Amino acid sequence: MRDARPGLADARAAARAPVGISTPHIGLALQKRLSLTDSAAMQIYARTDPGRVRDNNEDAVAFDASAGVAVLADGMGGLNAGEVASEVAVDVVMDALVAGADLDAAVSRANARVFELAQTSTRLQSMGTTLVAVRLEADGLACANVGDSRLYRLRDDGLEQLSRDHSIVQQFVDSGVMTADEAWQAPNRNVITRAVGVELTVEAELHRFDVRPGDRFLLCSDGLSDMLRATHLEELVRKHADAPQVLLAALVEAANAAGGEDNISAVWLVPD
Repeated sequence: MRDARPGLADARAAARAPVGISTPHIGLALQKRLSLTDSAAMQIYARTDPGRVRDNNEDAVAFDASAGVAVLADGMGGLNAGEVASEVAVDVVMDALVAGADLDAAVSRANARVFELAQTSTRLQSMGTTLVAVRLEADGLACANVGDSRLYRLRDDGLEQLSRDHSIVQQFVDSGVMTADEAWQAPNRNVITRAVGVELTVEAELHRFDVRPGDRFLLCSDGLSDMLRATHLEELVRKHADAPQVLLAALVEAANAAGGEDNISAVWLVPD
């Protein structure tokens, strides 16, 4: 992941085995919980990889296909604090969403818990995490995001970024100072302006997107989006959209081939 503000160091946590599941499942890196129901709102596949530079993997992924819920977080902090932040945030959001809470409330609970834990130990001070969470509902796909973990939608062979980064370079893009491609190449593209758990409260960006037959969705950490140009990412997604496990492997391989400078996580959602 990235710095929550200039000067805040980014560290990574111990690598986890890739996760790729098409059956209803909750998969948090080491597969802490299983959903055994036979019905599913969507098919969900996921993979996480430490990359080629980091010793640790501070990304965390969780999902419940039967509930139509998926969460991805990218932690930051000294030592292993980022791993703690991302896993705690993902656990809290998943529990809240499955229990029926809305996305805003779920993110607020996660923020409060991560912030509280950060006050208990010098090792955990300044830890935080990005987060992107989605839930499939009757009137569309609800999404909450904080930081620069992203949501994309593949529709009619075109890949569109739906979430908006909370980052310095995104502010430059919004103000017309930079193009999106210039922002992708900018040396300070890793500086985010909002993160879960860094302050007492956080404002998640909330959206609801329509879902049409054939739509598919990608959640990813910046370890993927920072390594691949938008055109390359779209090319891979379009090529392998109908083979989720192949797609996830291709995305990780491409990000690593481009340098693998960060942890790489991706979740592929196929609404039924």
